[in-house]
Amino acid sequence: MMRTQRVREGRVELEVPELESFRAPSGDFVPSLTPVFYNPHMEFSRDIGVAAVRVFGRRAGRRLRICDPLAGVGVRGLRYAAEVEGVEEVVVNDASEEAFGFLRRNLSLNPLPHVIPRHEEAHLLLWSCRRSFQVVDLDPFGSPSPFLEASCASLSPPAMLALTATDTACLAGVYPLACLRKYGALPVRAEYSHEAGMRILIGFCQRVAGIQGLSLLPLLCHSTRHYFRVYLLCRRGGVREVLREQGYLSSCVCGRRSFSRRPEGGTCECGRRREISGPMWLGRLGEGGFVEEVRRTVEVEASDFRLRSQELRLLELCAEEAEAPPFFYDSHAMARRGSLSPPRLERILEGLRDRGYRAVRTHFSPTGFRTDAPFEEVQRFFRG
Repeated sequence: MMRTQRVREGRVELEVPELESFRAPSGDFVPSLTPVFYNPHMEFSRDIGVAAVRVFGRRAGRRLRICDPLAGVGVRGLRYAAEVEGVEEVVVNDASEEAFGFLRRNLSLNPLPHVIPRHEEAHLLLWSCRRSFQVVDLDPFGSPSPFLEASCASLSPPAMLALTATDTACLAGVYPLACLRKYGALPVRAEYSHEAGMRILIGFCQRVAGIQGLSLLPLLCHSTRHYFRVYLLCRRGGVREVLREQGYLSSCVCGRRSFSRRPEGGTCECGRRREISGPMWLGRLGEGGFVEEVRRTVEVEASDFRLRSQELRLLELCAEEAEAPPFFYDSHAMARRGSLSPPRLERILEGLRDRGYRAVRTHFSPTGFRTDAPFEEVQRFFRG
């Protein structure tokens, strides 16, 4: 019989597989080893998810029906039910017999009358609930791509699709053919690979939703540890406008990059051949107002979030860069190309702003910055 333990997260108590039984020789907990999925490291993501759903619910001005179709032990769905006001119903589902057993026991530990446990294959559940939910939180182990079409079908716009991708190596260019197979796009290997991967993920979601006449726009996106997390506003119509902001990245090892609606390869100004990546989303990575509301919600309403200080730091950066130009520069990579010592990030930001350009930090890298300055201007700054 599987050994279990009790943990508390947010406002819910959970029975989960005993974490000590699933550690690597290094001592790190390995969630993929557990017969029923529960990852304590994702508490950070779940806290932000609770805050994001609170903000979306207030903006929507209606009671929410929420679906967690790949629930594992049920922690995400139960937290939404316990910690978000104005929730009408939360469907928590898992096809695994063992997971469903944990889910039922956790529901008995947290008597929440508006939680409905389901034991079905995720695709069947989502298709059978067509146009039923205002929030779907898709949190698979690996790629969300197999579940996207059914998830979009289950949304009742205006709605929010939240999803996690843990196959970041694929999206960030380590396995380009896998990325092409799963997301229909070619990734890039560069200091900004994770941003490109997130934009590929968003672009794929938008194209899948577009088949059903739905448009998806990023509200909040972050890259943390081993995963990407995106929150997308779902609306009826507007597909053409969204697709106009998709395109291709043309990049060179010298650091130059450009964007276009169609693939444009050729030779860079430095004489090297440019690499083509995409298609991908080239618009904003969030709605500044929404991200700021989530940050304030964590700051004011979430004194019980154990990781609150770390979450506030991330959300501050996400708010700062939400509507900034795509693709950041990394100060260390720029300096390395010129065999120079990198200036302090604060000096770079101040220097670019003094020259009339926009310049902000990025959460993707502690040494990264975004700017609307031309590449040659950025390069001149590094050369003094």
